[in-house]
Amino acid sequence: MKVLCIFPDSISKPTGGLGVQFKNIYERLKDRVEFNIVGYPDTTIKDKNYIGVSHPIPQIQHGSINTLLGHTVYLAEALKFPKPDFVHSYDWSTYFAGVYLAKYHNVPLLVSMNLSANAMANVGIKMCADFNTIDGMWLHKAHVEMEWFGLQNADKIINVSNGYAKYFPQFIDKTDIIPNGIDLNNWKQQNKIKLPGNRKYKIIYIGRFAIMKSIVELLDSELPVDVDLIFVGSYNGGDVEAINALEKALQNKSGIHYYGPVYNQNKIDIIHSADAVIMPSKHEPFGIVALEALASKTILLSSRVDGLSDFLTDSNSLYCGSTPQEITNGIYEFTQLTNNQKFQLKENGYDTCKQYNWDIIADRYYEVYTNMLNYKK
Repeated sequence: MKVLCIFPDSISKPTGGLGVQFKNIYERLKDRVEFNIVGYPDTTIKDKNYIGVSHPIPQIQHGSINTLLGHTVYLAEALKFPKPDFVHSYDWSTYFAGVYLAKYHNVPLLVSMNLSANAMANVGIKMCADFNTIDGMWLHKAHVEMEWFGLQNADKIINVSNGYAKYFPQFIDKTDIIPNGIDLNNWKQQNKIKLPGNRKYKIIYIGRFAIMKSIVELLDSELPVDVDLIFVGSYNGGDVEAINALEKALQNKSGIHYYGPVYNQNKIDIIHSADAVIMPSKHEPFGIVALEALASKTILLSSRVDGLSDFLTDSNSLYCGSTPQEITNGIYEFTQLTNNQKFQLKENGYDTCKQYNWDIIADRYYEVYTNMLNYKK
């Protein structure tokens, strides 16, 4: 089985849940599936079946335009591979290229819904700097219409959660829900990480610095005097507004710290070393960091929006909402937990993780892949 994948992330240093997802699927299926992959530049991968795509015009510093340019580059690089049995386009930002790759090779198209320009618009996140201008409006419309074009032309859609699939009821007949997962056997702490700050409790935010993650609202919340809030992640792939808000807070607000990016075992160690992980997202297709926090038996605070609602409840986590006041209340509630309450949340959270096994999830992907061979063009 030959699968041509367009994957806009890194396997060795993922910028978000998409990269973690593909890494786990790839590692479990590569002996059963011949993957030809177009992804981010990754010097750790020596496989001839992997092509890293670089930004062709780095002078253009505009995320929305760069994403549009990406379709052309992904398409051009992917055409270097031989004809596949089908094309798998892993993200809405690659759908347009995926449609024309599938048309060129006259093969079926599988798309994954890991993030949506259309769904983000429902919470006011637009693919432009200023939607109130004619240029901004059309930049945003270009993205949402190209996404619809991809969904309409796809033979099959994989959505990452029930909470996210609700945005696309018109495509439910060709949609399978396959969540993200966690490998509990390998999610073990090896080193205790000393986190910055001198306060009693260490709460970390880990992931992309994106507007949809409510970074600005988190920074606008009021920290109790016994809480250090530590931001863990890379500025790469982040939103300018969120990064600027973080930089300002680091200079002007006590208790705020920046740790930098972590990967692989270092990521496991740092989540284990925190007292809590906070995810106040206003928009979240799945939220793989939430599973990672539960697997670490670290208290999780989240907004429970969209995909997070598939597996988070009062029994395994705390609610923190997405507004500064809600986040403030959630953090204060965390500081008031008894040891018994913490124990119950951690145990229930770990039990939740047992329902999200990457081995089982990879087998579900393989089943979809096998079924794709039955689609005729």
